[in-house]
Amino acid sequence: MDGSRIIIAEKADAGRRIAYFLSGGNVKSHRSKGTSYLEFEYDGVKTYLIPLSGHIVEADFESGYSDWSKIDLSNLIDAKIVKNVKNRIAYQTLTSFRGKVHEIVIATDYDREGELIGVEALDIIRNGDESVKRAKFSALTRNEIMDSFKNLIGVNYSLADAADARESIDLIWGSVLTRFFSVTTGRLGRSFLSAGRVQTPTLAIIVDREREIISFRPEPYWTL
Repeated sequence: MDGSRIIIAEKADAGRRIAYFLSGGNVKSHRSKGTSYLEFEYDGVKTYLIPLSGHIVEADFESGYSDWSKIDLSNLIDAKIVKNVKNRIAYQTLTSFRGKVHEIVIATDYDREGELIGVEALDIIRNGDESVKRAKFSALTRNEIMDSFKNLIGVNYSLADAADARESIDLIWGSVLTRFFSVTTGRLGRSFLSAGRVQTPTLAIIVDREREIISFRPEPYWTL
């Protein structure tokens, strides 16, 4: 392990701006395992910045729950949830840096999803001996970025756990309802009926609004 650091950004645009501000514009671009990463010097330390493109892994049920017609839906509620690699290119890039840096800085968006994305990356890249820090900023401006890196904080695992719980609930809720509607109506395969915690209420709002529009009857009125 050498004396370098790695920064994890959530998106490519954000990563470029962070690298530009920290380096004063002196940035080199590289490519590893299909993913571009940036190299520069910050505070006298060789620094690598890896920009992600959202979540690296996604929640799913362990094997054995894929047959929609045979699995009892109540079993899905307590089924073990596993994390499968969703973005293999980002995963391979992160693993190529494992054990090669002394400091890891999470610089994803400071919200539930951003914290979870950062922790996902941390779980992949961390070897165990690195110092782990968090850059907290609310805007991609020079002052915000520079100030956040001068005042690094710890990773908020509670915030990441909240996003992880939301992801698990979405999986269980969506899977049970989707399978129930699809199996009971015989709509399987490509014609399955999708349901979800967010998409189903949203669809109901759209339908109600469309019915309002269709049933609307204009009446003349005057305002004095």
